[in-house]
Amino acid sequence: MQDSRSSPTLTVSRPFSVLPTPRQSLLAQRHPGVRPPQDVRQTCVLMFVSAILFGGLAYLSWTMLSEGAPSVVVSDLWLLLVVASLVALGLAGLAMPVRRAGYVLWRASQFGSLVAFGTALFALFLAARLADTPLLLAGVVVALFAIIVNIALWSTNVRRWCDR
Repeated sequence: MQDSRSSPTLTVSRPFSVLPTPRQSLLAQRHPGVRPPQDVRQTCVLMFVSAILFGGLAYLSWTMLSEGAPSVVVSDLWLLLVVASLVALGLAGLAMPVRRAGYVLWRASQFGSLVAFGTALFALFLAARLADTPLLLAGVVVALFAIIVNIALWSTNVRRWCDR
């Protein structure tokens, strides 16, 4: 006859035990299996489009620097280049957590959209100082999309979707 002892069980700890469980993670989906409302999906698309536009604004300031800008605005153009690039990366990076209803990252995307609006206003200010039409047009388009993203993040179904 055989001895019917069960084999000892090993308790294996998670390799990164300092990280929260996937259900409590910042990037975890808060409404699994539920399709986000149309406002949330449209806001996600708007954030991606705005990220592309801010990347275009950064590229425009880079071309102005390479063509030889007046020395009084070189530092301002560099500042616009860096901030527009960071805003583009931030908007693109925070679009999916909004779709997944991540509360903390939704608040971060609201802050990022305010920074995006400030960057658009700075681009308009710089275009007025330089009297540069392409920068003015890019600043107007970017400001329009920054306003739309701010409205979408602060006052639509996105708020109810991420607050739950």
